[in-house]
Amino acid sequence: MHLQYRRAQNHEKNMYGNPVTFIRLFCVLIARGGFILIHLGSVPTDNIYRVIFYNVFQIANCIISYISFGLMASFGDISFGGWIGYSEYINYDMDLAVFGFCCCLIGSAQISTFLTGRVHLATSIIVTTLYCIIIQPLLMHWIWHDEGWMNKSILLEKRVSVKDYAGDLVVHLSSSLMGLIGIAFLGRRLLRVKDLDERSIGAGQSGSTIIGYILIIAGHIAFSLPTLKYESERAPNNYMNIILVNNIIALAAGIGLVSLFHLFIFRKVFSYWIVLRCLQGGIAGVISIAAAVDAYSWIQCVAVAVVAAVLFFFLSILIHNTALEDYCNSTASVFASSIIGCMAPPILLMTENFGGRSKKIHVLWQFICFLVAFSCIALIAWLLFMLLSMCKLLRNKKEEENHRRALVIQKYLPKRGFVERLFAIDSKTEHIAPGKDKVKSVRIDRTIETGKDVERRGTFGDSFSGEGSLSRSFS
Repeated sequence: MHLQYRRAQNHEKNMYGNPVTFIRLFCVLIARGGFILIHLGSVPTDNIYRVIFYNVFQIANCIISYISFGLMASFGDISFGGWIGYSEYINYDMDLAVFGFCCCLIGSAQISTFLTGRVHLATSIIVTTLYCIIIQPLLMHWIWHDEGWMNKSILLEKRVSVKDYAGDLVVHLSSSLMGLIGIAFLGRRLLRVKDLDERSIGAGQSGSTIIGYILIIAGHIAFSLPTLKYESERAPNNYMNIILVNNIIALAAGIGLVSLFHLFIFRKVFSYWIVLRCLQGGIAGVISIAAAVDAYSWIQCVAVAVVAAVLFFFLSILIHNTALEDYCNSTASVFASSIIGCMAPPILLMTENFGGRSKKIHVLWQFICFLVAFSCIALIAWLLFMLLSMCKLLRNKKEEENHRRALVIQKYLPKRGFVERLFAIDSKTEHIAPGKDKVKSVRIDRTIETGKDVERRGTFGDSFSGEGSLSRSFS
């Protein structure tokens, strides 16, 4: 799985695991808790226990779904044409099984970052089940299985293999694309300020949100540690230290560059949301090198992380000024960075059979695999969310009210594009942050035809005051 190029034919299954497997699983589980912390500190909701319950239930749903069918489909001994796996007996490599669990835990968590607090419980169950039982296991089999068609193919008479060491394509792109399509279907929302749970982005959330991001970073790094199979199929080398050093370099480059941009462009870094954005820049750096973190030199890590951080910074500002409800900047930090990560390896690497005259062929194959995976995920996600929307199962009851409220207010305003926010923001817009009074931070902006005062507030959002302050709080 972690090696797609030189393989030993007699790799024996490890039925007992090794310390790295324990470290990986422990850190990923802790990171899953970190996702809950950032949801509580970033996503405005009328009931924080809905967010907590959905996350806790999703963990169980994810594990049950993967073990029931996904494990066999991803790492089964028998491969049907490189498309799907099958096993007659439960004799899987336990290290790979744990790795598969970790893939699903991280992927489902990143989907929930887009959708948490807004979707119906049935939608959460359906999306998680489909993702962990079919979508991600198929990608694992195509890319990481010895007989996977993306992993073992011939293009223009050259042996080609997609490079995706730590899941830029399998985990990060697949989950963020599904989440992005999900919030596109969910559309606008308007919340009443008085309806917000006082613990949602509450006074004690600043520290816990930062801790949550640190746990997520630790989980991403632990997830990329080499498996026993990976090391057994390669010449002896200090792979673990190489991977750890590369991750730390990318993390520092991402955080440092985003911090400098805020310092020199906006001359403002000492606020809750900007500190979070700096940490998100570090995550963007780590994700951007995931596909080849085992093979990059430190200079290549810096180069890729810098490109990802620059893209993250400007894309996050762009999304900041749209109606997309991306509370944790996952579109910029995960989706955009995973695209960079998918395409960088064959362009930068000279090892892993990427050098020589066949380099263009490897770049072409990487792009073909990226395009196929992207198209399949986008088509499935679009059909799924359209069906859920038609069946009135997409939004929970409270979110349905928030969405209808936004549509009503929109009628009184000039025509807006699909992703154009209802009310523009500027440098004077108040930022809602932990410890700030949510109502007092709203200021009057203009009056609409209904005669109600219209206000604007929030780090990334619009709000209204009239019969109960209305807000489209955005982190």
